[in-house]
Amino acid sequence: MNRDRGTIKWTAMMLPEHVQLLREWQGEDRFVEKPQLDEAQLEQMNVHLQRSYKERCMIQLKVWEQTSIYNVSGIIQKMNPYDQSIQLENGQKFSLDMICETSIEGE
Repeated sequence: MNRDRGTIKWTAMMLPEHVQLLREWQGEDRFVEKPQLDEAQLEQMNVHLQRSYKERCMIQLKVWEQTSIYNVSGIIQKMNPYDQSIQLENGQKFSLDMICETSIEGE
């Protein structure tokens, strides 16, 4: 009678370096490229940013950073036209290049 170890004999074939590379490779699959915005989207973002700043209303931002997009909401405290950035009341500061979508809460 031949007794086989089944899949146990194949699990030892993975070196720790291979496992690490596979995990990095899977992580790269979740990378998100920066969206390209057209003129209409940029104009709509400008309207939302100006309105939120002047009326001090809550704004939701979709921010692209390095490899992912995340949501942020807050009230704009400061807009700096020289370095093209905005600062929220909670202290977070974002470059306008990083923002890929805006919306006013309640609209």
